[in-house]
This record gives sequence, C-alpha cells and structure tokens, in this order.
Amino acid sequence: MIKKFNDYEQTRAYTDGQSLPRGGYVCKIIGAKPQDSQFGQSIKIAFDIVEGEYSGYYQKKFDANTNEDRKWPGTFLLNVPRDDGSERDGWTKRSFRTFTDALEDSNPGYHFDWDEAKFKGKMIGFVFNYREWTAPDGREVMSPNAARATTIDKIRKGDFKIPKDKLLPGHTDAGTSASTPEYAGSDDMLNIPPGTDEEVPF
Repeated sequence: MIKKFNDYEQTRAYTDGQSLPRGGYVCKIIGAKPQDSQFGQSIKIAFDIVEGEYSGYYQKKFDANTNEDRKWPGTFLLNVPRDDGSERDGWTKRSFRTFTDALEDSNPGYHFDWDEAKFKGKMIGFVFNYREWTAPDGREVMSPNAARATTIDKIRKGDFKIPKDKLLPGHTDAGTSASTPEYAGSDDMLNIPPGTDEEVPF
C-alpha cells in the first residue's frame, strides 16, 4: 500500500478543460509590445474575449493555471513589414493594414498613429482556426489560433470565413476536431505575474 502524500486533497488534477471552438470572437486588447526575432520585428498582442458564451475565456484559463511561471494564453502576433520590396513583405503589409483598419473601424474616434501602446483597451475581432505544433514533451497538439483580425461588426454579423487549420508539415486535416484538447504550455503565451490587471509585462 502506497503512502498518501500530505496535500493530496488540495492538489488539482490536470484537465483538458473546455476548448475554444473555431469561429469569430469580439475581443479586447489588454497589452501590446514590439519584439525582435530572426524573421524581423513584430508586435505581440495580449487579448481576451469579451462577448458571448466564451467571454473571459483566457482570464479563466489563466486563473486556473497554478504554475509559478504561468503565462497569458490569449495572444496575436502582428508582423511588422520590413519594407524591402519582397513578395512576402507585400503580404505582410496587407496583413498589417488589415489589422489597423479593423482596429480603427472597431473603435470610433481612434486613428492608428504607430504607437502600439495605444492598442490597450481597444476592441477588435479575431477569427480562430486551430494550429498544430509539437509540445516540449514531443506530443503533437492542436490549439486555438487567432488567425485573422477583422472588425467587431463583422464578427457580430457572422460576416467572416474561418481559415483552414494550420498543420505541421506532411499532415492533412483528416481527423482534426474543434474538440481537440488544448495544451497548457502553448508557445504563443505571454508571461503575466499573478494579480495584475493594469499592465501586461512581457
């Protein structure tokens, strides 16, 4: 017979939780900060869902995570164009402009002025698909992915298309499902210390 450890009754079990279905959601930005990578500059944007059945979805996931290094799970990566005239840069410029136009249209009186700090508190629509990636423990995992920005008006009207899931190379979409469990260690998360709702440290 094994020995019962001290805090067994208080210890939380790992659960898959409620997965976010593919679709469109009205969201609020809670922080944004530029970052550099080998691919150039980008802006990492933290947000949460603020309307409908899944309102507060990422706050609830964050609150349920008891790890000391817990991370904010709702993020969107906005790539900044390099302005190098390449075909890829042309696509990046269109994506960037799509985001800023959606931000302006969703927030009357707001005009984008290249200050990403002003994104905080603004409303935006995100269309979600699922993204497949390899977790640190080697598992192949499907997680909700904010794939595209749009206006909150289009989200409310259902005027959007859900992009195909982003899968690992060599994989097909056969067998993928919106009910696929999420992984708590997603590499798209932001570090946020407990009890902060004023600023979002990165």
